[in-house]
Amino acid sequence: MNKKGLLALSPLILFILFFLVASLIAGDFSKVPIIVAFFFASIYAIATTKGLSLPDRVRVFGRGAGTTRMMFMIWIFLCAGAFASCAESMGCINETVNCILKFLPSQYILGSLFIAGCFISMATGSGLGSIMAIGPIAIGVARASDFNLPMVCALVVCGAIFGDNLSFISDTTIIATNSQGCQLRDKFRVNIWMALPAALITLGIYLFLGKGVSAVEITEQVDYIKILPYILVIIMAISGVDVLITLLVGTLVCGVMGMAYGDFDFYGWMASIEKGITGMGSLTIIYLLAAGLMAVIAHNGGMEYLTNACQKMIKGRRSAEFAIAILSALTCICTSNNTVAIITSSDAAKEISRKFGVDPRKSASILDTSSCIALELIPYSTHLLAVAALSGIATSSMIQYVFYPFALLFFMIICIVFDLPRLKKMPVAE
Repeated sequence: MNKKGLLALSPLILFILFFLVASLIAGDFSKVPIIVAFFFASIYAIATTKGLSLPDRVRVFGRGAGTTRMMFMIWIFLCAGAFASCAESMGCINETVNCILKFLPSQYILGSLFIAGCFISMATGSGLGSIMAIGPIAIGVARASDFNLPMVCALVVCGAIFGDNLSFISDTTIIATNSQGCQLRDKFRVNIWMALPAALITLGIYLFLGKGVSAVEITEQVDYIKILPYILVIIMAISGVDVLITLLVGTLVCGVMGMAYGDFDFYGWMASIEKGITGMGSLTIIYLLAAGLMAVIAHNGGMEYLTNACQKMIKGRRSAEFAIAILSALTCICTSNNTVAIITSSDAAKEISRKFGVDPRKSASILDTSSCIALELIPYSTHLLAVAALSGIATSSMIQYVFYPFALLFFMIICIVFDLPRLKKMPVAE
């Protein structure tokens, strides 16, 4: 069983080892393309799958890469690329950056961007939506000032995961609470003990890092009209409009305003859209390869092996809570998607909770929080890849600056070890 389980997980192990070893030899994590690492790991996964013909093995891979959720994510990537490119071409991003630099003191810029990301992700329940809204502006601010670009990109990711983990309308929150048998508000009350102190510490770090950094002094007049597409996108996102519709409307408004201002003609607008879509090509391929690879691992029993291994480590209630956290995190590492990780590990987490008396509110909170932590600490994370596509930098260069997940991990461990918060007993849902 152990040998079979390890063999099933070996494509992921190969990917991690290839990425780490090659990066360490090169002395630079940005020199190893993640897409190549996934390509080799995918070939290995298909080659080592037993009991199926080659076409059937490829079909298993294809089913993982061709799910409805995968196609929806790819549409988001393409629409986000189109909007970001059009907004840049017609001057929307540049004017928004100038507005921020003109009116906001340099020492507060990093903290303000982090708070904005937290607010938008909390309001929308979408980490990716927050990244697409705040990312281009934050990247523009970094390039127009002395701020470290990988750090600013990491800041965008930190703000995004705050709401993804905590929001009432986040899919991860809804799935975690429904699967464990508790209410959204109850999970929030437990989760806030971990998320709020972690966010405050992260805010303090970014405010400290922002001290002494000088931004470019803006003396020319800001064209506030050109900021309207960006304001419209943020308002639509906060109002709950679907992210695809929001990005498409933003692209259309940028096109109309760009042509009205003479920034481009109709054909220039189409060229800008093409540039944005093709710029998301690598991200799309990486996401497809990752999803297919994980489907092959699951087919070969890798996920079942992880679940059984986590259950064997349990000795009591606290170790059961740690087991749920580890199971959720490992599943997220294998799937590179926190929503899929929660869906995959929720039944096992509920069974562990029943056996060892873990409160469903705590179980739901740990399940969600742990997957969110893992998502931001892997170089092939959806969020990191999205920011990398917008900024053109390697995901590995951001991880050392992603402070919020580390703070969140610390407070999750504190809450498990010291049994916080102290909850009144509630009946466990059947």
